[in-house]
Parts: sequence; structure tokens; C-alpha cells
Amino acid sequence: MRDNSPAVRPQDVKVPQEAMLLLTRDTAERFHVCPLAVTELRNGVKALSIATADPANLMMLDQLQQLCGCRINPVQANEQDILRAIEAHYTSSYTDAPMDLVKEYGGTLETPSVVTSETVVGPQTEQRGASTTVENIMQRAITDRASDIHLEPHQKSVLVRNRIDGIMYDQTAYELAIHTQVISRIKILSNLDIAQTRLPQDGRFDVTFGKQEYDVRVSIVPSAFGEKAVLRLLPKNATMLDFVQLGIDGRNSVTLEDMLTRPFGMILATGPTGSGKTTTLYSCLTKIDCVTKNVITAEDPIEYQFPRITQMQVHPKIGLTFAAGLRAILRQDPDIIMVGEIRDLETLEIAVQAALTGHLVLSTLHCNDAAAGAARMVDMGAEPFLIASSLNCLTAQRLVRKVCEHCREPETVSDQMRERLNLPNDNTVYYRGRGCTHCRNTGFLGRISVFEVVPIHSDIEHAIVRKMPAGEIRAIISSLGFLTLLDDGIAKARTGVTSLDEVIRAVFTTVM
Repeated sequence: MRDNSPAVRPQDVKVPQEAMLLLTRDTAERFHVCPLAVTELRNGVKALSIATADPANLMMLDQLQQLCGCRINPVQANEQDILRAIEAHYTSSYTDAPMDLVKEYGGTLETPSVVTSETVVGPQTEQRGASTTVENIMQRAITDRASDIHLEPHQKSVLVRNRIDGIMYDQTAYELAIHTQVISRIKILSNLDIAQTRLPQDGRFDVTFGKQEYDVRVSIVPSAFGEKAVLRLLPKNATMLDFVQLGIDGRNSVTLEDMLTRPFGMILATGPTGSGKTTTLYSCLTKIDCVTKNVITAEDPIEYQFPRITQMQVHPKIGLTFAAGLRAILRQDPDIIMVGEIRDLETLEIAVQAALTGHLVLSTLHCNDAAAGAARMVDMGAEPFLIASSLNCLTAQRLVRKVCEHCREPETVSDQMRERLNLPNDNTVYYRGRGCTHCRNTGFLGRISVFEVVPIHSDIEHAIVRKMPAGEIRAIISSLGFLTLLDDGIAKARTGVTSLDEVIRAVFTTVM
């Protein structure tokens, strides 16, 4: 019979700093273990003694061995004593260790340390090095205004790439030897299974950088040389951009605000993934009187939180799809409904019925432009006459990079460029960015959207009912005088907001 009596009282042990650096506080709290001592074996391998209430848990010991990069010697202890010891030891002796990232543990990211693109982190850093590596990577990404962080393992090293203003840039690298610890650190922060390395996993955690909080969405997938991780940085409680800051101005702004005052019907934002459709819908919500109306959303994920709005997170794995959520919302006496995305015929049909029965419905659809959005809904299988009757407005958008104001200079427009974009041969001055330290020598700083806002005219309704293709609907939209994506892009280039090359990159090749 095994003796379960405690062999040690960890709160009475003087724990060396080396042991506490091998086992970070968040790992200790996650596994309910406490470091005790470090010894060096004959072969030079270190062994970490830990206090645990379950020394026979081989899976836990194996996970800790991977995280700490050394052999683990378990010692029986009382669980309450372990928790007291963690609080006592880490509070008094862990001030020099890396700051925890997880908000639950009171972590913050302070002023970022500099990580250059030549930096390579060596294998000797072990678990503390992995923790520091993750923090440095995130600090640099936030400082550089990155929206996504990619950790890509290759044959000899791991390349860190950041997406800034929609473009991927190589940022730094570290040796493949510590990639397992880096991924394990991210998994612990995201509450994922660190022992699972063969299947994709998704999670999230919170970080604080200065006064700004971020929601970090994590995606991990297996690859040839290890697991690749992508971290998306979403600012929490960010001040919502108004229409002008988004790029909705002039006639587009007037039209969209008018559509938002209508009591029922459907407003669809179209565009490819990552074009800012959800941000546009959030901005639309800020224009709505939520005091006198019941506003409910179904989202995946919930990116920003609003007062007086009920926001539902969909969970397809447990059956809470957009369609199921929309059905439930309709039983909640809503005035205005926002559906994160229309992905299938079932969701589309419910949204159309909701729009026809006295509700204002806002949603997104993946397609190239407004004309393609109208044709896409017919292709999905919905009744064309119901689509035509329910639609109030179709919008489309692209994100273009803004010319850096610190290094902006006039640009010479070639005759070929004028002919391609049908530009008048007038005295309009167009601009480009020369490149400076403010914009990382790219000539661009920040992004703005180019829009087309198309209210549903009777001619467009007839085209939808007759199931006309997107090209013919696009011709009707142009004949009615509505601004297209290209028109809005050129207008922003004429005011110096973006460059003509950027308009061509983001707009011209996708809609012509």
C-alpha cells in the first residue's frame, strides 16, 4: 500500500532562484506544483525537484519535463501547502523573472525591449527563454502595429513574421531547438493541450500593453518541422472608428446613414476575408439608437463589446451555428440584428425572412463587390424575389495603405497609368511615400477602406429577380451613377490619402 503522507512542506523550503526560473509561476499554478531544488546529474543534465500532490501522474511529469527542459523529480506534498508555497515564494522572490502575460495572473507588458530582425535566441534559454521570447515577439508586434504574428518553423530555425497594414514582414528568428518550449508557453497561456501536437488547436488569452488591453486569438497547426502558431492581436475596448476614419465619406456616408434609419430590411457588407467588413458593421452599430431599440448580435468571434447590445458568441461544435443563433434571436423581440457572416443557405433564408418581417438585419458576405454579392445570394439558392424585396443596401470594401504623412512627396503619373485608370490629364497632384523611420521605409503608415455603397434601385431589383450575372448587375450599378470601389480609390488618391499603385494593388485587379 502506497504511503500518501506528505514528505515535504514546500512553504518551509528555501527555494533557489535557479529552480524558480526553470518553473514559471503560471506553470506552477496550472499544474499545482512548486519547485524545491535543482541538482546536476553526472551527464550534465539538470534535475528539478518539485512538490506535487500526485507524484504518480506520469503525464503531468512528462509535460513538465518538456516545459522545463530538464528531468523532474516529484516529491509528495499537501495540495494546500503547495498553493501557499507558490504564493509565498513567487511573491517574494520572483521579481526578476519575466512578467506573466495572462491577465488572470495580473500580467502586463511594459515598455518593449528591442528585438531586431537579426536576433536569434539560443537553445540554452530553456523555459525562461521561451517565456521571454514570446513576450519580446509580442511586444515588438504591438509596437509595430501588427495585426497578426506568424511563428513558422523551418528546417533549422523558426521565422517570426508580422502582418503590418496587411503586408507580411520578416521580423526575427529563433533556433528550432526551443520551438517546442515556445509553443508550449503559448498553449499554456491559451489553455490548450500541450501534449497534443498532431491536431490543430484554437484558443485565446488576454494581454495588457501599457494602458491598452488586447485579446489574442491563437491558432496552432502541425507542419513538417513543428507546429506553426498564428496570433491575432485584437485591441479590447478600442474607440470605434467613425465613418470618416473608416473611409466612408461624401455620398457613401449619407446613403449608408439613411439606410440605417430604416425600420426593416437587410444591409450587407461584402468583400474578401480581412477587408474590414466586421469593423464597418460595428461602426454602423454606433450610429443606431440602442436606448429605444433592442439590438442583438450573433458573432464569431465577439471582437468589441458594446453597452446596451446583447452579443452572442456562436459555437458551431456544440450546434450553436449562425442559423441556430439567428432563430433564437428572433424569439428575443429584436429590433435590429447583426449576424457576423452569412455562410450558408439556411442562414441566408432566416436573415431574409427576418428582414421581411420588420427587423433591420446587418451581415457580411464573402464576395468581390456589391454586384457579386447580389448574384452570390441567388447562387446560394434563396428565392430571387425574396432577396430583391428584403435588400436595402449592398456595400463593398477593400483596405488600402495610407501614404505616410512624414515622407509624402508628389508622384509623377505616367501616360500608361492615366490610360489604365482613365484619369483626366489635369493638374491633380498624386502622392507617394518616399520611406522613413516612421513607416519602416515602406512609404505607408496605417490603412483606410475604399467603399462602394449601393442602395437597391428598382433596376437592380429586376436584375436580381431575373438572375442576371454579376457582370451585368455591375454595369447597371455604373449606369445608375453609384461610386464603385475603383472610383472611391481614385478619389482618395486625388486627395493624397493613398497612392495610385496601392489602388491598383487592392482594387483594380479584383473588380475589373
